[in-house]
Amino acid sequence: MLRNAEAAISLTRCTADSGIDASNHAGTALRAVQLPQYWDRTFPGKDGRATYRLTFRHVATGHDSPAFYVARAANSFEMWLNGKLLAASGDLCTPAAYGGQRPLYVPVPEAMLQTDNTLEITIAALASARGGLSPVEFGPGSTMRARYEGALWFRVIGPLVIAAVSLVLAGISLLIWWRQRDPLFGLYALAEIAWAVSLAEFFLTDVPLSRGVWQVIILSGRAVFMVATARFALIIIDVRVRWPVRLVNIYLWVKLPLIVLMASVLSVPFLKMADWAINVVMACIVGSALVWSTLRRPNRERIALATAVGLSTALTSADIVRITMIGDFYWETALTKYVSLLFSLAMAWLLAERYTRTSRMLAELNHDLDQKVAQKEIELHNLYARSREIEREQAALKERGRIMRDMHDGLGSTLVGALSLLRSGKGSPLALQQHLQQALDTLKLSVDALQDTGGDLAAVLGNLRYRLRDRLLAAGLTVDWQVERLPPVAGLTPQIVRELQYLLLEAFSNAMQHAGGGALRVVARSLGEQNTEAGTVLIEVWDSGPGFDVATVIHGHGLTNMRARAAAIGAELSIESSSEGTVVRLLLPLLK
Repeated sequence: MLRNAEAAISLTRCTADSGIDASNHAGTALRAVQLPQYWDRTFPGKDGRATYRLTFRHVATGHDSPAFYVARAANSFEMWLNGKLLAASGDLCTPAAYGGQRPLYVPVPEAMLQTDNTLEITIAALASARGGLSPVEFGPGSTMRARYEGALWFRVIGPLVIAAVSLVLAGISLLIWWRQRDPLFGLYALAEIAWAVSLAEFFLTDVPLSRGVWQVIILSGRAVFMVATARFALIIIDVRVRWPVRLVNIYLWVKLPLIVLMASVLSVPFLKMADWAINVVMACIVGSALVWSTLRRPNRERIALATAVGLSTALTSADIVRITMIGDFYWETALTKYVSLLFSLAMAWLLAERYTRTSRMLAELNHDLDQKVAQKEIELHNLYARSREIEREQAALKERGRIMRDMHDGLGSTLVGALSLLRSGKGSPLALQQHLQQALDTLKLSVDALQDTGGDLAAVLGNLRYRLRDRLLAAGLTVDWQVERLPPVAGLTPQIVRELQYLLLEAFSNAMQHAGGGALRVVARSLGEQNTEAGTVLIEVWDSGPGFDVATVIHGHGLTNMRARAAAIGAELSIESSSEGTVVRLLLPLLK
């Protein structure tokens, strides 16, 4: 490892006209320096450039091509070996703010090497931008390559991966917070975003803003991470006193002016140590509160969080002590950039645990709700079955009441009339026979109305003809039955059958009384198509009696009852009478 060098240092900016190369330090005194040289510590607040001359011997082995490994050559550099340009990065006149902070692996062709070699490295450094040169290592290419890759992963790729993972976790937490408005998810997302921003200086080469503003953003990201994680921890441990929240607010008010001051004079070691000390004090206080809460009310969440905070605080304190002892002014070997990963993982586990527990509780609640709903469904089913049973009982009672009314008004009145004739001694046997036959027909029709017809209207008319056959023959009527095959009538209830039977019975009774042994024609046919779902059935009862004046008997009880029954079943009734006979015409619509 090459540590001893001679350096020619200039604290002036180069210009495009003057340029700079390995020999452009004439007139500048060479002085011995010990690498590493931290520009911000040696020349605080100043820009400049320096050329370092290192000498070393080399004996060719022919087994492994040699190479250089340089941990830092910032902020831009040119590397000359034995007067020949070997490597370069950035512009020496306009170096990038974070240029040269990545480790360097520079393979060396054997043709450029001699037994005694001179290596000159020229750097251009910006004030407060971590400029300077680390020790130079020279050796076998495989060894130097391994050193380079390890440093690259530790200092650049690792922080980049952590920042990417933090942003992904923050996005997921923000989506959950957006849906649930749980402050824990919001604080976790804020902490991950803030930490991802604070790590940007480890993998960026240049900054999109001025260095002062960018440093304020970087340092503010760390402060926001501390505040968000502290508030997260206070919610987890369920702090019920106000002083921890006030402490977090005080921390924020102390950090804000310190951040502005550090952004303007970042090279002052005292400010950096003060910043780290404040963070450690804050972490120790929050960690102590976590430990105290865990001891008083232990659970997995508090134990996990207290462990993460304790480890983070211990490793950060160890970094402060170790780096102070080895003099790593730029904290390149600090583990603190990875310490937050422990806390982030702990918070992610806590959120996942809480989300899982909440989901499990919701599943249990849904299961209980399903059971209660199923129980209510059974109760509603039983209630519905009971209501249906009550409806059937009420329908049966209503039907019994109707039968009783029919028997009272029809059968009862007919029997009472026959009994009156019998008691008076004035009734002839024929009159008594007619009354009793009418009572018997009424009883039979009431029984027929209770039968399930299945919508067969022709069967209803057939039953009526069968019941009245003897009376029609006794009346001397010649019956012409012209009932066609009728389409089924949907909704042909016993009530409709009863009303239709009594309506037609009234028409037949009038024909038997007034036709005088003539002809009786009954016609029934469908006026619609056979296969249609709706239509009309025409029913006609014609007798060859002498007829009557419809206008004079329009208010008679028989015709009035017929019209009332037709209206009850939604049918249209018309009666026409002349000297050639009487026609009772009924139009019964077929229900869909």
